Amino acid sequence: MEDKLSRQQQLCEQAFSAENAGRFRSAATDYRRALMLEKNNPTPYLYLGFVLNKMGERRAAAGVYSLACDLSPKVLNAWRNPEISKDIQLRSFDANNLVRTSFTQLHKSTLAKYQRLHPAADIQRIYDAVWCATHDSEFQFKNAQQQPHLFYVPDLEASPIFDSSHYHWCQALEAAFEEIREEYYQLATNPGNVGEPYIGANASALGESWKPLIGSKNWTSHHIYKNDQADRLLIQQLPTTCALLEQAPLLKTHGQPREVLFSVLMGKQHIPPHYGLANTDMTVHLPLVTSSKAGMIVAGEKYLWQEGKAFLFDDSFLHESWNDDSEPRVNLLFGAWHPGLSADEQNAVAASFESREAWNKTRSI
Repeated sequence: MEDKLSRQQQLCEQAFSAENAGRFRSAATDYRRALMLEKNNPTPYLYLGFVLNKMGERRAAAGVYSLACDLSPKVLNAWRNPEISKDIQLRSFDANNLVRTSFTQLHKSTLAKYQRLHPAADIQRIYDAVWCATHDSEFQFKNAQQQPHLFYVPDLEASPIFDSSHYHWCQALEAAFEEIREEYYQLATNPGNVGEPYIGANASALGESWKPLIGSKNWTSHHIYKNDQADRLLIQQLPTTCALLEQAPLLKTHGQPREVLFSVLMGKQHIPPHYGLANTDMTVHLPLVTSSKAGMIVAGEKYLWQEGKAFLFDDSFLHESWNDDSEPRVNLLFGAWHPGLSADEQNAVAASFESREAWNKTRSI
């Protein structure tokens, strides 16, 4: 590993010399060779992206810069740190401008395309939405307790909690609670369905308070859908659950639910306070196995789980959860569209997410 890093450093120095001499194509070649040796170091990405931008290859440069952001979101703001070297500051500043401009333009061009196909659609609120980490101008959240870290529609009505009795599909889920729980029990006792840690082992950036949950079965998931990909084997085992979910306005991209799962939080575990991804959906929990020692705090208010009683909240508000019992807590969990969004607005949000994902898949070094 040390030899690999040493060789990467040599290649970067060689590329930097070529860059200073104006031999940008040669510099780009050596930066790429350096990256192939160790892809988890964001610094060479910054240097390669800068050279590509100098060469006029803005699309490729933006892609390389955004790959650096995937490794460390801090690269976009490193230029603000006076203790960082001038070379890094220069490249961070360039990355910050190009990535923000590129993603904001992508959002607006995607919605313009949707508008051309649906000229009667009123999607102005979605035009005004913010991709929080990459917006091209300063913005402020309207509520200090509501700070989604991915996507934010400023003019969407904000409510931490939603009344489940207002939604017929929630009432149907509650009425069939015992059948859903029985399907979960059958699934959980199948040796082939062991579940997986809800938070992957590579999520160390979350911080020390999340350590007991990172890569751990302390918080386990059985995903029916994950990132709009279906687990067909689980679906076959859950006919009642899946039939009932078809009645709900599930948050979807590419025509598939983004995330539906059984969430299992083991005893004596705590999910630290955090903000969710976006304010465009409700997070729905149907507690299947719980006790009076398990619940949530949402926007400063405490709520205890009740078996068979759906709990709907906006996870872009600060929230946390716990299970102080000795036994696991099991909830059916999924995202449903915010009731304040029209069908066209839902489709426009989905289109923006889909276009961003498609753009990300084209990135390369």
